Amino acid sequence: MYIQDVFFFHEHPRKINIWSGAIIVSPYLGPLIAAFMISTMPWPNVFWVATGFTALCWILVVGLADETIYNRNLPQEQQPPPKSRLMRLIGVEQWKSRHDRQTFWQAVMRPVVAISKVPVLLCTIYYFLNFAWVIGVNATISIWLTDAYGFTPYNLGMFYFAPILGSLLGALVGHWLHDLVGKIYTQRHDGKIEPEARLIIIWLASPIMAISVLMLGFALQNTWHYMAIAVLAAVQVAGIMIATVALNAYLLDAYPEGSGEVGAWIVVGRTWGGFMATYIEINWVIQDGLVNAFGAQTGITAAAALIVLFLGMYGKRIRLWQGRMKFAM
Repeated sequence: MYIQDVFFFHEHPRKINIWSGAIIVSPYLGPLIAAFMISTMPWPNVFWVATGFTALCWILVVGLADETIYNRNLPQEQQPPPKSRLMRLIGVEQWKSRHDRQTFWQAVMRPVVAISKVPVLLCTIYYFLNFAWVIGVNATISIWLTDAYGFTPYNLGMFYFAPILGSLLGALVGHWLHDLVGKIYTQRHDGKIEPEARLIIIWLASPIMAISVLMLGFALQNTWHYMAIAVLAAVQVAGIMIATVALNAYLLDAYPEGSGEVGAWIVVGRTWGGFMATYIEINWVIQDGLVNAFGAQTGITAAAALIVLFLGMYGKRIRLWQGRMKFAM
């Protein structure tokens, strides 16, 4: 939402790339810090540190942030002047009068309106089907490195530098690649760019993720050198990093009026996929074996790419047929 509000259209992919990098690196930065901590101190201290970080974020929000929801249909000079900071922080002071203020149920319906758009629904499903295995592989690797490779918590902490470097690699590549794809597209389409052009790069990201997951299954089952596992894990993370930026840029271009809502649904796909994987991954791997389980996940990743193909072919027609997002104001 803030990227849509603050930055120019041509800046969106690079700003989304920075924002997404912080998100993708987080599942690895936390375990990295925790692994080093529990190698020298009791494990409950990790949770005290997490509590401290959360409290710091809350203090920063209360102390520095402000309520940003306002009536975008009004020009800047007609926006009502702010009154109470406390009322804005808790979301009460939003509109000038009761007539202009959005009701609770109107606010609740905004994400419903967003997910009723087929491109938003399909992008959420695609992200759900791909991010799940990022977290699933992460959980599997940490257990296998400890049991089969004899890694200590300190060794495991060092290993987590690999996926962190993978996310940085994805961000580095995406910093130029997303703009390059957009530039080539506009050159071939008389200076115009459609939102679906943002999805082209996923045809690079999906095979990267699928191949790396498949190879990780063989690497772990056959106890390849841990450096091979590190490289493959980094490559998978680089792939999801590229796909994350592409999906967010596509939906932001397609539905700028619902920037907050489409971003929220991508988060829903990531959260559902990540938590689902933690519940089923280890039992699945133990029951079917690493190669079979990771092979199935590879198939799911490859099949999900058909969603991108569908949107690339019919996304514009669907968007024109369904129209813009119309929210009650």
